[in-house]
Amino acid sequence: MKRAPAWMLAPAAVAALVLAAGLGAGCARTAPPAARTASAEKRYFGDTTPPTGNVLRFNNGAEPETYDPGLAVGQPDGRVCRILFEGLTVPDPKTLAPLPGQAERWESRRRGLVWSDGTPLTARDFEWSWLRVLRPESAARYASLLYPISNAEAFSKGTLKDSTRVGIHAPDDSTLVVTLAQPTPYFLFLTEFYTYLPVPRHAIERFGNRWTRPGNVVGNGPFLLVTWRQGDQFDFVRNPRYWDVANVRLDRVIAYTVEDLNTSVNLYKAGVIDWTTSGYIPSQFVPYLMQYDDFQHGRYQGVYFYSINTTRKPLDNPWVRRALNLAVDRDAICNDLLKRIYDPWGDFAPSGYPGYEPPPGIPFDPAKARACLAKAGYPGGKGFPKIAILFNTSENHRRIAEALQAMWKRELGIDVELSNQEWGSYLQATTSLQYDVARRSWIGDYLDPTTFLGLGITGDGNNRTGWSDPRYDALLRQAAQEPDVVKRTKLLRDAEALLLDQGPFIPIYHYSITDLVKPYVHGIYPTVLDVHTLKWVWIDHGGSKPAPVAAAGD
Repeated sequence: MKRAPAWMLAPAAVAALVLAAGLGAGCARTAPPAARTASAEKRYFGDTTPPTGNVLRFNNGAEPETYDPGLAVGQPDGRVCRILFEGLTVPDPKTLAPLPGQAERWESRRRGLVWSDGTPLTARDFEWSWLRVLRPESAARYASLLYPISNAEAFSKGTLKDSTRVGIHAPDDSTLVVTLAQPTPYFLFLTEFYTYLPVPRHAIERFGNRWTRPGNVVGNGPFLLVTWRQGDQFDFVRNPRYWDVANVRLDRVIAYTVEDLNTSVNLYKAGVIDWTTSGYIPSQFVPYLMQYDDFQHGRYQGVYFYSINTTRKPLDNPWVRRALNLAVDRDAICNDLLKRIYDPWGDFAPSGYPGYEPPPGIPFDPAKARACLAKAGYPGGKGFPKIAILFNTSENHRRIAEALQAMWKRELGIDVELSNQEWGSYLQATTSLQYDVARRSWIGDYLDPTTFLGLGITGDGNNRTGWSDPRYDALLRQAAQEPDVVKRTKLLRDAEALLLDQGPFIPIYHYSITDLVKPYVHGIYPTVLDVHTLKWVWIDHGGSKPAPVAAAGD
């Protein structure tokens, strides 16, 4: 890609792609070597014997809904996408700053890129992939991430039919020209995200919606998918046709799909997995685990919240939504239930965006909550219909839902039932608005408040509340077009204040990283977006790391 001050500062961007990538064989499993003895130097939780060979084993959590990059939305989905595919830029493993990926440098081109089956990969693959995300028939929930591109929103919403008018053009095999609708300082961060990953047109046209199956899937990333067992595991091997294969140190990656938090920790302790991704540790275990050197903890750009289906009565009434929000004791949830591993949070956007000061968060105010419910026509909860809280399978999700159930009964006098669904069904229910109140979370996609505030925009694929307010949409449109940083920040703050007042979302807590990484695993660092590129991960077999002191019976 040519350097594009245009990408960072002006409406037009020109990028000359450095577009190289293959098929690999699986690796047989071998028995682990004998466990090492304990060391007094450092404390580690469980077995610290490295696996045989250069293999990383980790818990990916829930079974991905899809690992088609253009259609994926969940964290488990995104992790698989980033293993199989690579975009124009990739995140630095520590800072997440954009580094050259399929683009060699902003000024030059990487020659000879190929898909994993040997088919040449060109700039036209990026053009086709990005337009595919935007096509209305794709129903891609992350299509809005491409809206900074000129005419992308109009094309996605069907008001513009001519795709050649969208600001994505590949005049030749190695040049991609991107025209932005307005200055987008974070555009290079966007190109790191999985929605911007290229997909193989030739495989999709041949296999249809079965193109991601083992044997069919073609990627351009550092690893290849060789086997997949639903609800069990994914097996990946190094891609010999990847352009930077010489710097990929892992031969194999195994991603387990384990939703149960206790099982995840027990697998780690036994040495079956080397890394528990963040959030797959029971909250009550965290205070104990914090004494170990393989435990990682720190804030990142994520918020745990509930969304309200505003298309259903009486939840269409903002006074009802205000009552539900004000009756939630976030301090009790975080301090008592979750043992202070997360910070209570009453805002929708998380902390940490330079220059952005969020509006006052939603407080716990039971008296005001009851007044709001009475104003909605339900004094003391009388006449209020029973509603249900939907959540996907997880012990922590259930415990928090039970806490809300009790708070709303105690403070508002309303009856609430709980509904648990597995990940795929839960996603379908929230997307199709087949719920009353649903457990949600959001992890920032890039370092700007709009990665959160964009969820409230009318018709956004990740809104999933049915809420719409022209005032809110106008504020975000103005912010997108405002070059003055101070004025833009104020517009975003006003938008968030409006969102909190209208209450389609109920924020609960600010996410923190809570994961375990074996001492022999190098290259996995805490990051503000909880993103990890496995290309740079390696296994230390040199015995330089001390073994655990946590005995099997601990």
